[in-house]
Amino acid sequence: MADERADDLRRLDYEQTNDLLRTLTDVRFKLLAVVPTLAGAAVAFLGRGRPAAELLAVGLVGLVATLGLVLYEIRNTQMYDYAVARASSLETQLGIGLFKDRPGKSIRVFGIGVAGHDHALAYVYGAAIAAWTYLVVWGGLRALHVGSAQKIGGIVGVVVGVLALVELLRVRTR
Repeated sequence: MADERADDLRRLDYEQTNDLLRTLTDVRFKLLAVVPTLAGAAVAFLGRGRPAAELLAVGLVGLVATLGLVLYEIRNTQMYDYAVARASSLETQLGIGLFKDRPGKSIRVFGIGVAGHDHALAYVYGAAIAAWTYLVVWGGLRALHVGSAQKIGGIVGVVVGVLALVELLRVRTR
């Protein structure tokens, strides 16, 4: 009777762990749909003769919100990894297997990135950070009447985006 009760508790734990994984995945996919779409739309919409203050304000709001989402996503990833490990352990105890038999991350795309959630997230958030940085720098320099403000903003945006990508990959590999 005690073994049956323990198995029932493991099954309940396994179901709840799977529910957590589904929720975390759902949130992740929604953010991945919204974040780059908003960043791209903001760049496209504001890229046509908008006032410097508008570029700067929208860019700052977008950049700060995206950085907040990056922090949230890092924590989400920690919880996701924990839930996968827990599900795998429970599967071993229950004699089943979906998570414990997951393939490793061995596929490389273009020889530069491993096909995995963490790498994909780093690229998406790096691009969004680049877009928002572009607007912030362009707006700030334009407000200061600096020549070539848009070009400089673009260069700074790309550099910051690449740095964000590298940092997010570094954080993930720790």
